[in-house]
Order: sequence, then structure tokens, then C-alpha cells
Amino acid sequence: MRESEKFSEDSRRKIVMEVLSGTLTKEQARNVYGIKSKSAILEWMRIFAGLERRVPKDPLPILRDMSEKQDSTGELKGRIRQLEEELKLSRLKGRAYQIMVDIAKEEYGLDLEKKSGAKQFKDSEKKNRR
Repeated sequence: MRESEKFSEDSRRKIVMEVLSGTLTKEQARNVYGIKSKSAILEWMRIFAGLERRVPKDPLPILRDMSEKQDSTGELKGRIRQLEEELKLSRLKGRAYQIMVDIAKEEYGLDLEKKSGAKQFKDSEKKNRR
């Protein structure tokens, strides 16, 4: 007699719920309920989760889901490539601005970098209060 025939569906659900809730481990449940098969509880979990091992009557919905997931994976990879390119461009711009600041400092004696703790002009303080 198979384990699934020995236990009613309600009993199997009860055992699975005890394992999933953490009340019992699979091994403890096997010992408590006298389940001989090492994989019975795992198989019941799959059945109750809708992941039966048996081939479904119509595999097309599963195949469609898989292709949709692959499509979204491709879209995400494309988005990652796009963001990496934007990051690369942003870093190049930052480097270009730094070079311009360095040239302005060396060639023209202009110090364009902001100093920490720099004070605002009186006129800009008035504008900020408005």
C-alpha cells in the first residue's frame, strides 16, 4: 500500500502544514505518523502547492509562462546594458569637468573648486531669504 493511499487528503494536508509551520521537521513527521517513504511528505508538499510531478494535460500555459520570463529577462539585461552605458558616460563627463577645472587653475590661475565651509555673498543671502 502506497503512503498516499494510507493517509487521507486531510491527514496529508495536516502533516504538510505541521512541517511548513515548523512544528515538526520532515523526519520528525515521518516518525510521529509512521510514514515509511522518505519522499512522501515532499511529494505531498508539491501536490498541495500545485507543482505535481505528473505532466500536466495541457503544458502550453507552463511553456508560455517560461517564454514570458525569458522575455522579461532579456528586457532586464538590455536595461542593465543601457544603465551601464549611462554610468560610463556620466563618469566620462565628471572626468572631463575635473580636467577643465585643473586647466583653469593651471593656465588662468582660477580656483573653481568649492571650498569647504565657504561663506555666501551678502546678496545671495538676501535672495535665499525671499
